[in-house]
Amino acid sequence: MLSASDSKLIVAVLVVAIGVQCGCTSKGCRPKGDGGLAPSRVDAMPRLPVDLDGTVMDVRKVPLPDVLVIAWPKGKRDEAIAQARSDADGHFVLPRLRPDRWKLLVEAGGLGTLETERQVPEDGPATLMLEGQSRELSGIVTDAAGRPQSGADVELGSPGLRWTRTAGSDVNGVFTVPGLGSGRFTLRARQGQRVSQTQVVTLDDSTLRPTHVRLSLGSGVLVEGRVTDDNGRILAGATLDLMTMPSDDLPVSGQSGRDGRFRLGPVAPGKYQILARLDNYVALDAPEPQLGSRPSVRFDLRLARTARVAGRVVDESGRPMKGVQVSAISLIGGKDDVVVIPGALPLAAEAAELPTGNLLRPGGVRSDATDARGRFLITGVSPGRTRVDIRHVDKLPFRREPLLLAPGDEREMGDLTLLAGATLAGRAVADETAVEGVLVEARPAGKPSHPAVRASTDARGEFFLRLPSGKYWVSGQTETLISPQPLEVAVRSDVASDRCVLQLGPRPPRATKAAKP
Repeated sequence: MLSASDSKLIVAVLVVAIGVQCGCTSKGCRPKGDGGLAPSRVDAMPRLPVDLDGTVMDVRKVPLPDVLVIAWPKGKRDEAIAQARSDADGHFVLPRLRPDRWKLLVEAGGLGTLETERQVPEDGPATLMLEGQSRELSGIVTDAAGRPQSGADVELGSPGLRWTRTAGSDVNGVFTVPGLGSGRFTLRARQGQRVSQTQVVTLDDSTLRPTHVRLSLGSGVLVEGRVTDDNGRILAGATLDLMTMPSDDLPVSGQSGRDGRFRLGPVAPGKYQILARLDNYVALDAPEPQLGSRPSVRFDLRLARTARVAGRVVDESGRPMKGVQVSAISLIGGKDDVVVIPGALPLAAEAAELPTGNLLRPGGVRSDATDARGRFLITGVSPGRTRVDIRHVDKLPFRREPLLLAPGDEREMGDLTLLAGATLAGRAVADETAVEGVLVEARPAGKPSHPAVRASTDARGEFFLRLPSGKYWVSGQTETLISPQPLEVAVRSDVASDRCVLQLGPRPPRATKAAKP
């Protein structure tokens, strides 16, 4: 048995322990030193990331599927953004957001965009309502004889949709696609080896009642092949797009397997274009077959390794120039290459000036800004003729003959000097009348082999040229007029138009060859 003194000791220990456990804050029982957690320490503990869920709906509170929701910490756009996609019930989840105030941007094709803010997690789940009124598009899938077909997959695409929407036909062949905004939509039905022709439907404010579409299944065509690089090596994971011509916003897409092979379709008979895409590669060919005469066709596609262009930008004294934008522009037939790639652009992200990162898609122009040493490195450049373009507000545009890049080429351009210059303004007249469309050339005096700088006159006969300092011979001509002799102009600073007036006269008649006897 315990003695009286032992019992008192146990009771005292229990009282102290209970006081600490219960967080007693009275003066007589508050722990000293670091024995307890003061309120300031509890507040200073880091809070764990939480999920932000919510629902997107239109003004009638109809849930909107396939809506893009973008979030980023307010005032901190240099950080990574979070993205989510709403499901069939309009529900979305932005995972693991740190407790903070977040900006939300909602984009739904044809229904506009919404920008709002949430305090995470205090504001709780988000209910996001867009101002537009959604519509549904319904239809029926039949066979060639008009009999309803159940279990068919219906695909819907649009320039305003980020993802292809899908629906299935029921036992009566009927399908419904809800939550659509205004715009042009393309539909296609597929079931096994059968496929329908595409149907295009336009929804606008005058089509608030459901629109009904009939899709008839017929025999389809399969497109098969293999993807290799410029050396004949197999390329796995390449994205393939089979698009109708002209494009109907509903490509049939797939990927090449580990053996480089792919299979697309079935597709309805018609004219198509086949595109292959892969990071650090560019297509060498894009077949445009007319499909329909055979149940399957084969095409082998080649992708070329992209090139890299590097160099250093300096001023006239050789000092490196930081923050100068350098662009490599692919040329086709001497003109800038405009590349069209299927898919929706990130309109909302661009409008919000977000750090787009991997939202950007490749094109015919690649750019990089010079670092503190004046260095730049441009990757992903298409092989072939490429023009390097450098622009600076205080310098003359950089001019050099186009590069001829081989697949996988790594071209070091060395030091590229940007020169200071002046503006030469002038006028072209004939009998004191301004002449529009005159081709004006300024060539360094005494250097006939040097390339000329050219410009055309506007409606008032005026032209403007940016030139390095020096002496120039300036001349102008049209099909019927020409300056009798070049005008010598010294460029040291900006030259006013009244100091450079080109007087044009009729072109002398061309000498004709005498007829042989």
